[in-house]
Amino acid sequence: MNEAQTSVSHRSEIQDWTVGQLLDRAVQEAGDAIAIKDGDLAWTYSQLRTDSRRMARFLLRHFKQGDHIAIWASNSAPWVFYQMAAAQAGLILVTLNPALRNAEIESLLRQSQSVGLIADCEHRGTSLTAIIEMVRPSLPTLHTVLHTADWRDHMDDDGSAIAGVNVTPDDTALILYTSGTTGLPKGVKLHHRGIVNNALIGSELYQLEDGARWLGLMPFFHIGGSVTTILGCISRFGTHVILRAFEPGEVLRLIQKEQVAWFPCVPTMAIAMLEHADFATTDLSSLEVIQTGGTTVAPEFIRRLRDSFHADVQVMFGQTEAGGVMCKSLRGAPVEIVAETVGKPYPYTELKISDAVTGETLGAGQIGEIRIRSPYMTKGYFDNPVATEAAFDQEGFLRTGDLGTQDEEGYVRVTGRLKEMIIRGGENIYPREIEDRLGDFAGIAECAVIGVPNERWGEEVAVAIRCHAGTTIDVEEARAFLLDRIARHKVPKLWRLVDEFPRTPSGKIQKFELVKLFTEAETAS
Repeated sequence: MNEAQTSVSHRSEIQDWTVGQLLDRAVQEAGDAIAIKDGDLAWTYSQLRTDSRRMARFLLRHFKQGDHIAIWASNSAPWVFYQMAAAQAGLILVTLNPALRNAEIESLLRQSQSVGLIADCEHRGTSLTAIIEMVRPSLPTLHTVLHTADWRDHMDDDGSAIAGVNVTPDDTALILYTSGTTGLPKGVKLHHRGIVNNALIGSELYQLEDGARWLGLMPFFHIGGSVTTILGCISRFGTHVILRAFEPGEVLRLIQKEQVAWFPCVPTMAIAMLEHADFATTDLSSLEVIQTGGTTVAPEFIRRLRDSFHADVQVMFGQTEAGGVMCKSLRGAPVEIVAETVGKPYPYTELKISDAVTGETLGAGQIGEIRIRSPYMTKGYFDNPVATEAAFDQEGFLRTGDLGTQDEEGYVRVTGRLKEMIIRGGENIYPREIEDRLGDFAGIAECAVIGVPNERWGEEVAVAIRCHAGTTIDVEEARAFLLDRIARHKVPKLWRLVDEFPRTPSGKIQKFELVKLFTEAETAS
């Protein structure tokens, strides 16, 4: 590991802790501080530990240590209690998107071998209870279903330490399913040590005062919610202001009312806030840090975010398999670093750029697959040895599937997904380069460049564009704009304007769905 890769400022060493021990530390250091706010309800760190221990005792009456129990619910304070309870009881929590429907939820409950399910009764007008009743006969090992509405009843009277349970830092704490941008989701096993340290060390890099207020926008079933936000906030003894569902006006209201210092968002969230009627009149002076990333982020968008919110913007590069965030820019970094890179690797992370075929380590500035080796990363996928073997190279580095470069100072640039690289007439074309250039064209809010099958060229370059609200663009002007900035063979031949993009739960654009937009249009013509 070279000096540039380890130069990020931090205080903590890698700790041999479980999630329960991270919570114990918060109680010892800030027991009377407010840990969670959910509407009008609030809990201190001492109350969070006591009540989560009570819930752990209840769960252990229904399950045994090592069992897989799934949670299928929206963000809420009870969700945090269930996560903390499962961790202290030695149960493995399988987190599921409440937007999933019959076939999807049945498949993931079966694949994860879950013996229990904790679920909301409904989600956005859909009865989750009815779905459970329909799929449960085909899941004979699912012996217990609990409802989050009954969370107060899921607590034992005794909130003392739990005897007879030995949870170790190497134990699996969570199974999170990949977002499925390129195929079927896989269950990523995350161990206590990995997620605790990713949150503990990563949260230091925000340079916030202990006790600051965090606004949790990312869904808790996603690593950005369950690890970066929930565990990150506990690491800094902060107050976690819970938002049950993203709505731009409500986010703005809470930032002002709760004096929020930190919040994470993907670009689509930030754009919705910037375009909201209340943005100009909302007091955002408490904001210190906005964390963004998780998808392609155009340099012009970063500049707009920083100028509009008057807060530091930190761009992160993360992955479920990495145990959270892998790289992040720092507060106060020059705008060109924040806008054009994802910063440097996290402390204790080795990063290399490799030829995707030969595995050869490439030099500074060369595009290759980003691979990492760290104490945070997964040890593999649940019940999927073939995928697990393919995920690591011979040196034990995680193959992220992302393409990028690293310069001589250690800064990492992400140029796209390995599976998204377009090969047109034998030429490698990286969508990120084109997307970044289009991001500078007036009127474009978001764009996604993809390759679509073509008999002559193998693949042809296509782009889908979402314009800012109330505006449109002239495609020929945008095409001419690109011709002045990139090689002709990289300029998209196929263009479509869209109102919305198909997305994963974490906000990433599902490019494989966009391919259908172009191939179906070609078939229809």
